Amino acid sequence: MIHAYDGSEEGITTFTERGVESLKEFLADIRAWDGGVRQFLVDEQCDPEMIERIMADEAKS
Repeated sequence: MIHAYDGSEEGITTFTERGVESLKEFLADIRAWDGGVRQFLVDEQCDPEMIERIMADEAKS
């Protein structure tokens, strides 16, 4: 992940091509873990509402 200055005050944060590949690999790995994505998010102490939104999107993919 890199932060790029685009002329705005905030800039943008984006992924390199390898960063996207790494993220895809990571997601594939956690989907195979016991409890999958939901358990990973719980273990990382994510907000319960955020977990539900992510899991709703996960069901679509």
